[in-house]
Amino acid sequence: MGEVPDPKALAALAPLYPQLEEATEASPVEGVLGFGFALIVISSVIGVVLAYRIVAPLTRLTAAAEKIRQGDFQVTVEPGATKEVAALAVTINSMASELLALETRLKFNTRAVAHELRTPLTVLQGNLQGMSDGVFPASEERLRALLVQAQGMSRLVDQLNTLSLAGTTSFVTATTTTDLALHVLETVSLFQASAGDALDFRTYLQPAPAKIDPDRFRQALLALLENARRYAGDCGPIDVHTGLDEAGQSFISVRDKGPGLPDYVQHSSFDMFWRSERLNDRGLSGSGLGLTVVKAIAEGHNARLEVGNNPDGGAYAKITF
Repeated sequence: MGEVPDPKALAALAPLYPQLEEATEASPVEGVLGFGFALIVISSVIGVVLAYRIVAPLTRLTAAAEKIRQGDFQVTVEPGATKEVAALAVTINSMASELLALETRLKFNTRAVAHELRTPLTVLQGNLQGMSDGVFPASEERLRALLVQAQGMSRLVDQLNTLSLAGTTSFVTATTTTDLALHVLETVSLFQASAGDALDFRTYLQPAPAKIDPDRFRQALLALLENARRYAGDCGPIDVHTGLDEAGQSFISVRDKGPGLPDYVQHSSFDMFWRSERLNDRGLSGSGLGLTVVKAIAEGHNARLEVGNNPDGGAYAKITF
C-alpha cells in the first residue's frame, strides 16, 4: 500500500490494456443480449401455451355454433380456461338446450294441431261427400251439426293465432286505464244471453282499476267463462268477482261448483292441448287451448293467472293485475 508500481510490470501490462478494455465493454452487451434472447424464448413459449388454451375452446365453440346453425341442438361445449370463455360456453349450452326444448315442443304442437283438425275435417268431408252423392239428405239438422264442426275449427285457428302473437309488440295494444267491473258486467251479460237460462252466472263486482287492452281482456274473460261452462255449467251457479285483493291489486276471478281439478294436474292446465280427464269423462270436448290463451293474455298485461280448487269444492281461475 502506498508503493509505486514497478515500471517494468506496468510496461508488461501495457500491451494487454486494449484487450481488457474491449472485454470490459463487450461483457455487458453480451449479457443484455443473452438475457433478451432468453426472455424472448420464454415469452414465446408462454404465448404459445396461452394461445392454445384460448384458441382450443374457441374452436370448440365455433364447431358447436356451426352444429346449432345446421339444426343439431344436442351439443354440449366444455368450459374453457378463462372466465369469459367459460361464460360463453355456458351461454351456448343454455341456448342449445332451449332450442332443443323449443323444437320438441314445436313438433308436438304441430302434431297436436294436425290431430285436432283431422277429426272435424274428416266429419265435414264425409258428410259433404255423402250429401253430394245423395247418400245423406241435406237436412237442416245435419247442416247445423256441420256448422258446429266448422265453428270449432275456426275457434282453434283463432286461438292458435292468438298464441302465435303472444310476446310480440302487436299482441297487447291500445291499453287504457279502466274499471274491470264495467267490462266484466257487459261481457257476462252477453255470455249469459247466448247461453240461455240453463246457465246461472252470479256477479260480485267491486271497482278494480287496471290498465288493459279491452279486446284482449274480453277474449280472456270469455275463455274463462267458456271453460267454467264446459266443466261445471250443470253443477250450480258460476260466480264472477272483481275487486282489490289484500295487497291492493285489481283482480278478476271465475269460480264454479264443478268437480274441480286434480291436485297433480293443476299446473298442467296451462299446457297447450291439455284436457282434464274429468272433462273427457263427461263426454265434452274442447281445443285444450283455453287456459293457455288466458295465461298468454295475462302475461301480456304483466298480470298473473292462477288456477286451483275452492275450499268448498269446484275450481277457480284468477287474474291479478
